[in-house]
Amino acid sequence: MSVPSLLNYKPLVERYLKETPAKLSAFSFVTIFVWQDFFQFQFEEIDGNLCIFADADGTFLYLPPLGHAISREATDLIFERLRTLNKGKSVTRIENVTEEQLRHFPSGDYKIYKKGYEYFYYRRDLVGLKGDEYKSKRHACNHFVKTYSVCYRPYEKSMAVECDALFNLWSQEKRRKTTDEIDLALLEDNKAVHRRILESFKDLDIIGRVVEMKGKIVAYTFGYFVKTDVFCDLVEIADTRYKGLATYIFNQFCNDPALGDVKFINVMDDFAMEKVNHTKMSFRPTILMPAYTVSLWS
Repeated sequence: MSVPSLLNYKPLVERYLKETPAKLSAFSFVTIFVWQDFFQFQFEEIDGNLCIFADADGTFLYLPPLGHAISREATDLIFERLRTLNKGKSVTRIENVTEEQLRHFPSGDYKIYKKGYEYFYYRRDLVGLKGDEYKSKRHACNHFVKTYSVCYRPYEKSMAVECDALFNLWSQEKRRKTTDEIDLALLEDNKAVHRRILESFKDLDIIGRVVEMKGKIVAYTFGYFVKTDVFCDLVEIADTRYKGLATYIFNQFCNDPALGDVKFINVMDDFAMEKVNHTKMSFRPTILMPAYTVSLWS
């Protein structure tokens, strides 16, 4: 029997996501789809919740039980199932729990771990880049526009090979600057993620844009709506040889008419990397939204 395509589960997942108020980037079918090379996902409806199990040398719940509210019966059954499947492995947990959802996991019964923050900005701030705090960002954009003649336009699937080559060039440059095993592993993982995005962006309702210089793609970016008021900047790759290019495409994407009147831009977390944290903080986030992991006390 053939295994159903993960895309077949998109309507089911999105139906439950509409009932779930969470605004973290993981609360989207997009993130499930693009990580399918690393996890085997299974979907099960339990007591009014949709539960998304992820397996990779052990099983955990990728998201908290989805729905209007988290059922205690569902969480009890989930942890019972995970304990049985994992047979003592330390992977038994629920990932991507929001601060508001912690009320369903009293600290006396569950172990709570803050895994990091996602960076939220008012879109109007990133569009205008006004004030002294954005002086360096305006300078970077202005320098790039004055120095180079470029075209910012929608991504098309015919651009996939060229964008993949750009990712390889960008990745090689990053590899030359680090020996950290975690950084190198992230670069390798992201290669598969980017290829999924480049090939399946239409099926996932992802918005993609590129910057061309003399007919050659030098940057690309993709994003998606988490909620009507939150747009997630999913990936962004820019040729590091062109000063100001990364800031330019980010600013153009935030200005893009396809984003409508969305209020917040979410650029996800910093992977606990100091340099990434510094860059994301330099754009003056409005909200640092925490994400938690929940497990049982041993």
